[in-house]
Amino acid sequence: MLTSGKELGLAPREKPGHFEIALDARITDPAAFRVSFVILLDGDLVMSPEHLGVAYMAATLRAAGFSCEIREAEHGRHQEVVDAIAAYAPGLVCFTLMSLNVPSCVEFCAALRKEMPEVVIACGGPAGTFTGTDVLRVNPHADIVAVGEGEPIILDLAQRLALGEDIAGCPGIGYRDADGGYRQNPARPLVHNLEVLPYPVRDQLIAHGNKLEYVRVSTSRGCVARCTFCAAPNLGNRVQAGKAWRGVGPDYVLDEVEQLVRDHRFRTFDFIDSTFEDPDGGRVGKKRVRAIAEGILDRGLDIYYNVCMRAENWSDSAEDHDLLDLLVRSGLEKVNVGIESGVPEELLLWEKRATVEDNISIIRLLREHGIYLAMGFIPFHPYATVETLTQNADFLREHAGHNLRRLTERLEVYPGTSIARKLADDGLLGDAYEDNLDPYDYRHSDERVERLAVHFASLYNDEDYHKRGVITDQSAVFEFETFNVVVQTFVSRLYRRFHALPGAMEVLERFKDFLHETRQDMGRQNHEFFMENLDDVLTDRLDPAKRRRQLEQIEARFRSCIDRIRAEQLRVGMRLHRFGADVTAISSSLPPVTPGGAPRSYNGGAPTW
Repeated sequence: MLTSGKELGLAPREKPGHFEIALDARITDPAAFRVSFVILLDGDLVMSPEHLGVAYMAATLRAAGFSCEIREAEHGRHQEVVDAIAAYAPGLVCFTLMSLNVPSCVEFCAALRKEMPEVVIACGGPAGTFTGTDVLRVNPHADIVAVGEGEPIILDLAQRLALGEDIAGCPGIGYRDADGGYRQNPARPLVHNLEVLPYPVRDQLIAHGNKLEYVRVSTSRGCVARCTFCAAPNLGNRVQAGKAWRGVGPDYVLDEVEQLVRDHRFRTFDFIDSTFEDPDGGRVGKKRVRAIAEGILDRGLDIYYNVCMRAENWSDSAEDHDLLDLLVRSGLEKVNVGIESGVPEELLLWEKRATVEDNISIIRLLREHGIYLAMGFIPFHPYATVETLTQNADFLREHAGHNLRRLTERLEVYPGTSIARKLADDGLLGDAYEDNLDPYDYRHSDERVERLAVHFASLYNDEDYHKRGVITDQSAVFEFETFNVVVQTFVSRLYRRFHALPGAMEVLERFKDFLHETRQDMGRQNHEFFMENLDDVLTDRLDPAKRRRQLEQIEARFRSCIDRIRAEQLRVGMRLHRFGADVTAISSSLPPVTPGGAPRSYNGGAPTW
């Protein structure tokens, strides 16, 4: 007769990807061990500094009783953060790395090591996950590199360090051995059940006085696509065993959002899932999306939110139009779509599932539903030609070409991606790429394309952006990009709140027409500007004097456009006020609860525009 493990008193075998927050019984005072997480504010243009990966790790440590802090480090102001960390006296300092902030991390760690010679320094994030011990070679001040999802690693690592134990047996890390050599331990499997994780801490939101442009929320991890340029965990670049996509249930999402609204009086959210309608982009995924949207409405959550979608998942079907209507009613106001190109051959290069026709369709659908489109686009890359640049410029002239950066964006090459492997095989990666992970360290097949890419990159900013993609001084081009989003959400929020107010719709329709004409005009001017510079490259007429003139012209043109829109926007606010509309009702923040109780509907606060 067979005897079960339960009858023998044996513990059930844990499934791969099992994770629970448990503290080693030998640690009697976990709060005595401190961990500092440093957020390096480098890289591309973002409207909120909040880092959810760090927030989840901090929540995991605190759930086990450890002490931890999160500190933001602005570019050029590292020393004051180093001093603050030294005063906190942690046993472990952690950095999340992307290719763009690796040089900044090395600089910060050098200063930190000078102040705290014995502190343990760990690096993780996408760069750590895909390069492993190469991070230790690039950053001589780091002791540990984490590979994969951070929560199990940070909990194990903190306990080993608190106990003074050897870290050599910690799965998922690389480290330096006693002889200075590099050792890489096997990766852990992906966390299977994301609902075992505590909700992320909101230290950064609190540090900013509960007033960020938006608060980030994660409802899933992973992606079922395999875009060749993407470093997010997907079907083509996994380093950990487990399902490529994992998500939490609608109630788990709604409980977190409701808690954020209640505790922080805040209501603008960015759902950071690689694709909101996964796991399949179809019936199963959209059923989950519908449940979240219906839950927002059922719970009376007066919120606004942004998501990422894939073009091929949406069509002109009645079901999709109905779902988009529901999403808008529940607060959806902006969607990020990886359009990437208007050229079929380039979509094949990126292994996009969407066609050019799919891209045109999603642009139209979002516009019809009043949803702002924030698109990814990559016209400049090592395989670009004069012909593809021209085709992409024509595509953008017809479809959302008002943001000049979309016309001039350069490919950023991330370690672990398929395109990085292809570039290496084709001999197009720079000699220093493996040494410094510079995402722009590659050669173009066409030297003329390379000259134009460098020329455009130098137009927007100082050498930090030109050489490293790090924004330090914001030009009018960048300001217009973020301002344009805020203006669009200003319109969509007013529509949602005051559509039944007599006279309001006429004011808003006129403002929408004004914005459309302004953007169309900007798109035409951007196209002319691009083609003029392309012609200068082809005829060898680019020169430093013209570049200096263009810097001034671009700054003046975009500054003038911002001023015109802002003036008209203020007039819209005054006209709506005369109709009885309280424009402050669309604020991201909620009013404080008064002794008489919370208001029946959320309103008040400073306008976001």
